[in-house]
Amino acid sequence: MRIVLENELWKAEIKRFGAELKSLVRKEDGQEYLWEADPAYWGKTSPILFPFIGKLEGAGFSYQGRFYEMDKHGFARDMDFTVVAEEQHRVVLAIESNEETLHKFPFTFRLEVEYILENSGIQELIRVYNRGENTMYFSVGGHPAFACPLVRCGRREGSRTDSLVRLYGVEERKEVTATVIGVPDGFLTGETYSVALEQGVFPVTEHLFDQDAVVLAEQGVTAVGLLNADGAEYVRMEADCPVWGIWSMPDQGACYICIEPWWGICDSKGYQGSIEERPYTNTLEAGGVWEHGFRIRIGA
Repeated sequence: MRIVLENELWKAEIKRFGAELKSLVRKEDGQEYLWEADPAYWGKTSPILFPFIGKLEGAGFSYQGRFYEMDKHGFARDMDFTVVAEEQHRVVLAIESNEETLHKFPFTFRLEVEYILENSGIQELIRVYNRGENTMYFSVGGHPAFACPLVRCGRREGSRTDSLVRLYGVEERKEVTATVIGVPDGFLTGETYSVALEQGVFPVTEHLFDQDAVVLAEQGVTAVGLLNADGAEYVRMEADCPVWGIWSMPDQGACYICIEPWWGICDSKGYQGSIEERPYTNTLEAGGVWEHGFRIRIGA
């Protein structure tokens, strides 16, 4: 089932399964900005990452002396959400902990995802409620995939490697430092590399994603934009997250780029610590609420 939101300028579709944004269309000309989720490359469009981001060493985590198995990116993206509030331009969806989730993640929680259509695009808010008696530890993030290049009049204009990425907040710097995720195991290696910038911009080269995502941790980035071949920005993601992931499959046929705001990160290779010690893990006291989010702006 899909939920349709509309205002004068935009139409969005959200799937209840995973609370996943599936479509964002400009009504004036029918232009779609999200990836079509071709399963030959990647069959999702914008999954919610909770309660972990990326892979965990040993396919799980330790808490209070016990080991819990956990899949990559957690389980929220594979759960049916309930609609708890709905208007023409806004919807709130939620899941709550249950017997199955407690077997994997020993915290009593409520996760809400709210979408709000705006004149410039759409806002997504994520709220985590700690309904238990113990301090809760978790990660959360977005994973929107944008068509790159855009499809216009039934055709793609150019190729992915014609595109550019613009980083906001670092325009005066000549480079940023990216953190390496090892391929194919998917863990942080402890190595870094430099990404050269020209006024905050770098190109999408053929081999940019050979080492998985371009991960920018604590680099001062406040927003990430995608630019077409003539340098015009057609989408921008704004967030206050500590870590950004910019990702696509290495295959040039994968005509999308994900801009991912992360409040968390995957494990380092060989990590032996507990959940409390994981870098960028969020801590939420009993009865507390955690709220962050991001905006997708079109043609900014």
